[in-house]
Amino acid sequence: MARACWLLAVLWSGLGFGVVGHAQGAPETAAQAQAAAPARKTCTVNSSAPTPAETALNKGDYAPAEKLFRDLLAKSADNAVAHEELVRALIGQDKVDAAAKDAEAWAAAAPDNSLALTALGDVRLRQGDPREAFSQFQKAAQADLCNARAFYGVAEVDGLAGLFASSKRLIEEAYRRHPTDDDINMAWIETRQRSERLAKLADYAEHSDQISEENRAKMKTSLAKATQTHTSDCKMAATSPCEATVPMVAVMDGPSRFVGWGLDVKFNGKARRLQIDTGAGGITISRAAAMFLGIQREDTTQIGGIGDKKEVKSSITHVASIKIGGIEFTNCPVEILEKWSVLDSDGLIGADVFDASQVALDFPKHELRVAPLPERPGEKKPDAAKLDAAGDDQEVEAHDPYIAPEMAKWLRIYRSGWDLLMPTGIVETKRIKGEGAWKDKLFILDTGSETNLISPAAAREVTKVSRDDSVGISGIQRAVDKVYEAGKFTLAFANLRLDSPSMTSIDTTKLSHGDGVEVSGLIGAPALFQVVLHIDYRDNLVWCEYTKPK
Repeated sequence: MARACWLLAVLWSGLGFGVVGHAQGAPETAAQAQAAAPARKTCTVNSSAPTPAETALNKGDYAPAEKLFRDLLAKSADNAVAHEELVRALIGQDKVDAAAKDAEAWAAAAPDNSLALTALGDVRLRQGDPREAFSQFQKAAQADLCNARAFYGVAEVDGLAGLFASSKRLIEEAYRRHPTDDDINMAWIETRQRSERLAKLADYAEHSDQISEENRAKMKTSLAKATQTHTSDCKMAATSPCEATVPMVAVMDGPSRFVGWGLDVKFNGKARRLQIDTGAGGITISRAAAMFLGIQREDTTQIGGIGDKKEVKSSITHVASIKIGGIEFTNCPVEILEKWSVLDSDGLIGADVFDASQVALDFPKHELRVAPLPERPGEKKPDAAKLDAAGDDQEVEAHDPYIAPEMAKWLRIYRSGWDLLMPTGIVETKRIKGEGAWKDKLFILDTGSETNLISPAAAREVTKVSRDDSVGISGIQRAVDKVYEAGKFTLAFANLRLDSPSMTSIDTTKLSHGDGVEVSGLIGAPALFQVVLHIDYRDNLVWCEYTKPK
């Protein structure tokens, strides 16, 4: 997702951490009760072709889909399938309040209706409450073990929580029940091994009538590129150390403006300084940096982020050698932003570049540390010779999270792509001791954001919000049109508490739409630069280690 590249200067005064007792919602529940365990009831396979309304929904034509579903319900008010799909069409348009009102009323009137419960689960997930979404999908599966969307819903929550083995099993169960459901079909294809997956995606892109022509073209371009890559691409070189420490360096915009902390990265031997950005994925560089490095563009795409303008055109290239300290990666994709002055630096490096290792971003000491991930109990090490022989057809096993004893302090979080979604509590500061006063939200941990941010909707639940025309905010997609200021409140995450005298507030709908869950804000540099941020991307684990300054 997007990375914030702010114009607003950081105001550090008045921000201070404290240990917090409030327990925010965390994803453990999905690991506990496998609600939609493989059912023994015999279900009739639903192989019906999508209706015109469903086709519009699958293509992302949400407004026309909404009309078509309402027409179907006008003819038959008890059409539960159309009703559940209407709720999804509303969510697709980001009409979340309208979807919630509809689903809540329907579930209240028909508490045993499996599709009504599924619709409510879809709403709760989009509202940023995966725990409650899981509960609703669980009830839906219990009400009707043949409801494929209930299995798919639990799989979505499990995927966010890092329960990849569980999610895969549930997707397969959903696919057995309804293989022509487009969401389920695409999710099932994504669980296949690489060669089978690429073949099925190519067939889908060529023949499916459930995809818009714009997305068909994008998919074909992406597949053409994917067929030229291999599973061995962008791997840590065999000569790289298993453990390493790399110094962080200051990233400056001009002689005096501090942008953030970064790493000196060598591209085929030529060095550039990239900002460390947990709100970005992979490596993105500016057009000027690409020209300096002599990098040749391979193909073009679009990149989005914070801001209210159009997506920015970008190019993709592969770099044979990327060195970060003593660590080397080979044949890695690099994204090049084509517009000048989009970034305040030479580029961004996401912490997910090190997703095969434990990552420690030690901002107080200004160093990055990587170390091996703990071995799962009983896991067999792959035979290197067999993997080489299998090549791109090598079997990749899905796993659920493993919390090693030495990582007992680490917290389970949700993750959408590279976005680290931290369960966060917010409260009116004077009501901090009132357990019922806390509101559970999801915030992105974003070291690339020069300020902490909260959405106006979330802020209004705990404090006053006013328009602030004196503040300029911009990102990848240029300026944010409407900027607000949230009054005094307190937020808590990772067993830490942050008392904020005020906070900039912007609409986060675009981020929420992309992640599929409500993103209520960003925990940015003012907070994260005070901690050691430990990340385990494999198991969706994070530990924010804070030591109070002496």
